Amino acid sequence: MEAAKKKRLTLDLDPPFQRRLKSVAALKGVSMRQYCQTAIDRELTKDEASGIGGASSKRPDHEVLAELRWKIFGGKPLPGNSADLIREAREIRDREIEGWA
Repeated sequence: MEAAKKKRLTLDLDPPFQRRLKSVAALKGVSMRQYCQTAIDRELTKDEASGIGGASSKRPDHEVLAELRWKIFGGKPLPGNSADLIREAREIRDREIEGWA
């Protein structure tokens, strides 16, 4: 079985933050890359365990979103037509994408 192709993530760090990161990673004897991957994995694991979701979530996305909507709006029906809101958001996104080309 072929190994999954890795994806690149670029972070723009302020110089003082980068120096702190480099120092702590060196003191631990790991690369900055490994330090960051370990820290991100630890946070993702905590978030997923608390039910936030993610790739390992056992709950369907619509259930997670319904729970979030309940927390924010307290079960009150939202005004307007959701199909209209989605259509409007797509039109905005399409205009933005056209502006990038």
